[in-house]
Amino acid sequence: MALRCLYQGSADELAEIIAQGHLVEELRRRFVAMHGAKPRESESASWGGSIPTVVDLLISAGLQDVQVLVELTAPICDVRMDIVLVGSERETGEICVVVVENKQWSQVRPVRGTQMVHVPNAPGRNPRLHPAVQADGYRQVLRDFVPMLRTAKVMSLVNLHNMPAAVLETIQGDSQELEGGAKRTQMYGQEPEERERFAAMLTKTLSGEMALEHAHDLLSARVSPTDSLMTAVNKSVRGRSVFPLLDEQRKAVEYVKVQLAASRRGNKRIVLIVGGPGTGKSVIALELLAACSKDGLKVAHATGSRSFTRTLWEYAGEDTRARRIFRYFNSFETLRSKLDVLIADEAHRLRRQASGTGPSQVKQLISAADVPVFLLDEHQVVRPGEDGTIQLIENAAKEMKHEVLRIDLRSQFRCGGDPEYIRWVEQLLGLVTGEPPRRWRPLENYELYVAPTPEAMEKFLNRRAAETNSTARIAAGFCWPWSSPRKDGTLVDNIRINGWNRPWNVQGDEWVGDRPPHTLWATHPGGHGQIGCIYTAQGFEYAWAGVIFGPDLVWRDGGWQADISQNRDRAVENALDFDFLVRNTYRVLATRGMRGTVLHSVDRTTNVMLAKLGARLLDYDGVPMNAPR
Repeated sequence: MALRCLYQGSADELAEIIAQGHLVEELRRRFVAMHGAKPRESESASWGGSIPTVVDLLISAGLQDVQVLVELTAPICDVRMDIVLVGSERETGEICVVVVENKQWSQVRPVRGTQMVHVPNAPGRNPRLHPAVQADGYRQVLRDFVPMLRTAKVMSLVNLHNMPAAVLETIQGDSQELEGGAKRTQMYGQEPEERERFAAMLTKTLSGEMALEHAHDLLSARVSPTDSLMTAVNKSVRGRSVFPLLDEQRKAVEYVKVQLAASRRGNKRIVLIVGGPGTGKSVIALELLAACSKDGLKVAHATGSRSFTRTLWEYAGEDTRARRIFRYFNSFETLRSKLDVLIADEAHRLRRQASGTGPSQVKQLISAADVPVFLLDEHQVVRPGEDGTIQLIENAAKEMKHEVLRIDLRSQFRCGGDPEYIRWVEQLLGLVTGEPPRRWRPLENYELYVAPTPEAMEKFLNRRAAETNSTARIAAGFCWPWSSPRKDGTLVDNIRINGWNRPWNVQGDEWVGDRPPHTLWATHPGGHGQIGCIYTAQGFEYAWAGVIFGPDLVWRDGGWQADISQNRDRAVENALDFDFLVRNTYRVLATRGMRGTVLHSVDRTTNVMLAKLGARLLDYDGVPMNAPR
């Protein structure tokens, strides 16, 4: 993975484009070429209103050679930074990076007890993330995920070029609400003395020497992938920060804090966080868990997934609190004391009815805490009886006379940080109304292949995993029988496809030799070489994903045909909505990969269709076609 930006050039070069009146036009053209869509009008207006205010300061400060990166995409997701300045640190001559967050706000007021602000004239009623927190998040993510910057000087600041000093003072970075780097992030307003202070800081920090070389080094730098979600579990149990959260992820955590204060005043609200695969729902859940634990709150994390919950127990290690904190949805039926916060992760797995004759499962969870937080993706409903939808939660809340506050996550943190791949998968599977499958447009940060055989898929994935020192897993539709281990401890090769034979992952909760129980298939090295299914893949991620489409979903006459008779999963054998469930299943399997995915269908017609959509083809040795051997 590499960093990319909309525009890179010296302050001098950018000043000339601005003087010619071509700035917005040039950035729009580049945006369409990079993203395949037009920018929002508000985004274009921001470019025209804010970028010149930074460039003018650079020129007046004699920093015309400093490199300006416009709309630099964060290394782990599709969040874009307004401006990143690259030059040399004056004292050492080493690379120096300054992240600039532009805001056109003129009025703002802090939200007490949080790291958020109200912007009176901005659209929408919801509070916004404090700009210093937002800018510092970008600084953190650059330091954490770009190795060459870990010992470099990396700063963040906020350019509030329309804000009067009196208003700016109300949210200044020395506020007791801000922490760490956010507290040290400088903010600059509109008055001449503020602009002079801004320019003086740039002059003291940066020089234009070697700026072009440093910018090229940064844009070609190695980017380390995000730590596995599971390696952070123990930290969250102990109340330590887990990941640097960006934009709406950080906003979601702060929003829960606001609702906790409101609930204690008798105004209970339910927080609903909605996002597709890789938008960071589980990361938010763990960060929220860590923040609540740090503040001494009574908090629990719940899911409906046995694999996910038991994996959380495993990675929490010897901490005796793990089983009290990480629980199942159905463990709240007889809760004796109310929690401060209940985090219902993977809430798409909620069941409409709880066991017994009491309240429904969603009502039990709502009643269990002052602030219930539901995180869900409606397209991950893959089993009959699961009904975790936005509507279900909103209806239950209405009956209980509680308001629902919803946050939609848009930024993509999986699949190379590009939402285009997720959209492509959803269109491929007919999950976007009125949008048929479309040709794949190659992306810089994500690789997609179609394999002629499972053997070719496996060879490719094994090589990629070894080359990148990362994880790879193959998962398949539930279209083959599943046998128990033999008496000698070996697994049965149930999956047989034209001479290629492999076992499913271990069925039970016990180890079979060096092969882990099914709950650890996706995360333990011993899971490599076995084939996973929806039950062991959902909720997890790995660097490289292989997906075998079975005969339960094939392409015929311009559309998908689902065949329930080809599926061996007893949980869906009588499902009336099997067509919907099986397409959701393959969507989940195809969106587990962080760096790339390889697809293969056992049905020749379907595999030919996949190949025609423009993904790169592998040969029978698992080598990308037209690539040197």
